[in-house]
Amino acid sequence: MANGEHGHHHVLPASVGVLRFSLVANVGLLVVQIVGATAFASLALLADAGHQGSDVVALLVAVVAQTVAARGPSDDYTFGLRRVEVMGALANAVLLLAAAAWVVVEAVQRLGDPPEVSGWGVAALGVAGLVVNGGCAWLLHRTGDRSDNVRGAALHLIGDAAGSLGVVVAGTAVAIGGPDWIDALVALPIAGLLVWTGGGLVRRTTRILLEGTPSDIDPGELSEVISGHRQVGDVHHLHVWSVDSTTVALSAHVVVDVETLHEAQLVAGELEGLLAGHGVAHATLAVECHPCGDDHPEGD
Repeated sequence: MANGEHGHHHVLPASVGVLRFSLVANVGLLVVQIVGATAFASLALLADAGHQGSDVVALLVAVVAQTVAARGPSDDYTFGLRRVEVMGALANAVLLLAAAAWVVVEAVQRLGDPPEVSGWGVAALGVAGLVVNGGCAWLLHRTGDRSDNVRGAALHLIGDAAGSLGVVVAGTAVAIGGPDWIDALVALPIAGLLVWTGGGLVRRTTRILLEGTPSDIDPGELSEVISGHRQVGDVHHLHVWSVDSTTVALSAHVVVDVETLHEAQLVAGELEGLLAGHGVAHATLAVECHPCGDDHPEGD
């Protein structure tokens, strides 16, 4: 395939700008949280700062992955580098799970030996984290980008917003006279949320990388769509997979009842249109005049 065939211009999605803004905002918040956790002796705030650090790394990975994935196809990568965003999403998921483990360890240690916590200061920084992370997650949602890479970044932000809400609750509880260990106790359900969101993202991304059938696609239904065409006699060797989190591809051998190559091409074009209506963005159909493996007299 010639290079000119791949020379399409690819525009960066709107989500990239939001990801970059979120990265800058989260770096600033991380610095504030570290300083505040040290000044106020808050375990919950320090745990949230640890998660905030994973957010910064996750957003950096998401920005790089989204930028690289937007590059057009080439002879070396005929689908482009679209799976980079899936790999970025998987890295985000691993960071979520690592952050959850870190929060649990810190929470257990602090339950046994809680330091004296400055409640109102902790609550104030929790509100700041809630505003920054919740606001950035909302902005990402508004872009309409549903790729796993952006979804992973948004899950990080939502998880940290939930963590910030927990920090607000813990700080307020301590400020009005509650025990200091509440600060550490609040971190445990936050860790559970991180495990749930990170685990789901791992399942989705590994399914794509292993070229599993997309969860919302039924191969049997697609086979019926193809075989239902009036000029199709049989369909076999059907494979369905995801190129990335938004692009479904299909390949199949289709036996057609036609007289000429031109007619076969017309049937293939009609089938591609039908498949597009069922979520298949890229279909490769090998049209045949007889099923694979049939014995035919020499010269036919």
